[in-house]
Amino acid sequence: MTKVRVRGIYSTALTRLFLDKGFTIVQPSLVIAERFQMAPVEEEPDVIISDREDKQGILAVGPEEHLKTVLEALRAELLDAIIRKEHFELWAIYKGRVVSYSSGLIDIGCCLAQLAEGEEVGPDTEEVLVQVVRFSGRRPVVSRFPRLRGKLTVLRPFEPGVEVSKRVSDEEARIRLEEVGRRLAPEGVGIRLRSAAQTAGEEEIKADFEVLLARWERVKAKFEKSEAPCLLEHGKSMVDVVFPLWSKKKLDELRRTVCPTLEGHHALKACGGELANAVEMAEKLLFQGMAEEQVKKLFQEVLRREMPHKGSRLAILHAKLNGDVLRLGQAEVLRAGDDLSELVLVRMIRGRGFYDGLGTRREPGDLAVSLTGLGSMRLVTSYLGADGTYKGTYVNLNTPVEVCPSYIRYVDLEVDVCLMPDGSYKVLDEEELRKAVEEGTISAELADVVMKEVESVIRDIEEGRVGPPGPDVLKALGLEEPEETG
Repeated sequence: MTKVRVRGIYSTALTRLFLDKGFTIVQPSLVIAERFQMAPVEEEPDVIISDREDKQGILAVGPEEHLKTVLEALRAELLDAIIRKEHFELWAIYKGRVVSYSSGLIDIGCCLAQLAEGEEVGPDTEEVLVQVVRFSGRRPVVSRFPRLRGKLTVLRPFEPGVEVSKRVSDEEARIRLEEVGRRLAPEGVGIRLRSAAQTAGEEEIKADFEVLLARWERVKAKFEKSEAPCLLEHGKSMVDVVFPLWSKKKLDELRRTVCPTLEGHHALKACGGELANAVEMAEKLLFQGMAEEQVKKLFQEVLRREMPHKGSRLAILHAKLNGDVLRLGQAEVLRAGDDLSELVLVRMIRGRGFYDGLGTRREPGDLAVSLTGLGSMRLVTSYLGADGTYKGTYVNLNTPVEVCPSYIRYVDLEVDVCLMPDGSYKVLDEEELRKAVEEGTISAELADVVMKEVESVIRDIEEGRVGPPGPDVLKALGLEEPEETG
């Protein structure tokens, strides 16, 4: 069975999920080993799982056949998970073409990559040898200091010296491996001894390292002969998995079978900042035996202080299925329900043009009034002229909205419904939803849920529940005089 190493804020829940599916967990953290009462397994993993940079999901890295089994396990349990295979490979080596010296953009063929922080290319350099070292969430990050990994050693062609893995804690073993490394590494070349090397003999370590040296010679030869951009040395496949709100709730349930877990644990942890710290503190109190109701009461005070309320300013983070995240500007909260299931947001339009799908003119000073809420699959945005003239309503269908102190976030599921000022309406981009299912990005079950929501939106339009903002919203915007009293 596939061996998996898991790290990050989802590690407890995913460890539970993978163990239930028959996977082997290797190299567990001390916390995971304690929670699951498992003996440390120091074998090399087939698949490595870590947090996305924004904590909204995970990155899974490994050979295709092992990734397939991991993704099948996730898809079976997490209805709304967004699964996207990246076009690049982690640790792959490319011959890249410099696109921008100032911003460090490198064309590696399959996409544009970002040069690692602190590295640069000279103004006369047109082609570079680079290795993908991580994924920023937007594009791969590449380094000009490649490393080739074997089972026992790591070759560092441009970083001389000997290094021993920190996982080797025995002092005698460390000294022995350092001596072996000094004997094996050619002048000007670096070597790192991995933890698996502490149980291997010198000849075995030497054989492993010589394979890496031969691989490096082939990479250099290919670099000289090939035309940029191109792949020089394969790495490991990478899959980007986003956990929207339903997935996070399912992971909450799994975690709760192992240790005290607050409602909304993973969604709140992904928000980061004080809220994430408060979650850890509250669950620590539960673990220490404080009454659940008392902890909930204390935590509700934190939520009331930290979460959005009337007058708050929020960013709207509109994530796309291709991984892009659009920031739809800052919105003011006109109204917020106590449980955040209702949010009324307003934004000022600054640019000119035409509103997508509606065809009506966009002008500076227009107002965009959005109705949504925690867990809603809709972002219903009505556009008004500065004088209150109604310009139409755009209903975006998305994964359930998540709310954090400074932003709301969702993943756009492609299908939209447009309501024109004359009352006619149309559905857009159903074919894009079907394409996402065919490509395996979303599940067929999620697509079915989306289309049922589309039917619900159409009913709401026909029955007058979706349309121009009501008098209470117009009044709050100062577009309608308050009724006289007395």
